[in-house]
Amino acid sequence: MLLQVLAGPDERDRNSLPADSTDYLAACDLGVKQGLKGLKVAWSGTLGYASVEPEVLELTKKAAQRFTELGAEVEEADPGFAAPTSFFNVFFYAGIIATLRNYLPEKADLLDPGLRQMAERVQNLSGRDYGQALIDRQNFWDVVRRFFSKYDLLLTPTLPQPAFELGIISPANLAGKSIEGLDWTPFTYPFNLTGQPASSVPCGFTSDGLPVGLQIVGRRFADALVLQASAAFENLQPWAQYRPKLD
Repeated sequence: MLLQVLAGPDERDRNSLPADSTDYLAACDLGVKQGLKGLKVAWSGTLGYASVEPEVLELTKKAAQRFTELGAEVEEADPGFAAPTSFFNVFFYAGIIATLRNYLPEKADLLDPGLRQMAERVQNLSGRDYGQALIDRQNFWDVVRRFFSKYDLLLTPTLPQPAFELGIISPANLAGKSIEGLDWTPFTYPFNLTGQPASSVPCGFTSDGLPVGLQIVGRRFADALVLQASAAFENLQPWAQYRPKLD
């Protein structure tokens, strides 16, 4: 219901799109009633480059296979792009620098330590860096759009590991390998770059009782289809009855 209310143009945002007649609640109902008959769905456990904890990979792969019960054709396929971290970082960090430039260095001690570290790391980004990132993003999109010309949806883990300890920016190791930067969240930010709709649905629990999510990615503007798929899977494998144990 919230998406139904929020969808539509706003003159304060020049990137907002014209309103259409999409009924997002109806899309969810359609998923529950009809499933996903006739859809072609890709499953990628690593996107071809990510490290993933074995238990997370097993749970999400089993969840992806269940989409066949909803009438979809599921194939294992990687999109074919390398990690887009380098040029995503330019957009991400350039925004941070632009926002915080008037607060550094005089008020640096007031910032979150992790945010301060990010800001200080990239203060020397240049206009050339930003221009190259724009080119890299367009080339990246060309790969992604060709992949989605063959598939209606892409399924991946939402995160490559269960929740890690409170108070740290990211774990130091993942699946036995040392990681840095955005390696702890490799599946979501690529589709921030492309502007594609994506959801995360619970798909199981680790042996320690931690939840694991399955990411469902659609083509650009296919928000309703992503919601339809999410509702169909949640109806097939409900999760809302589970509650964490609280001491």
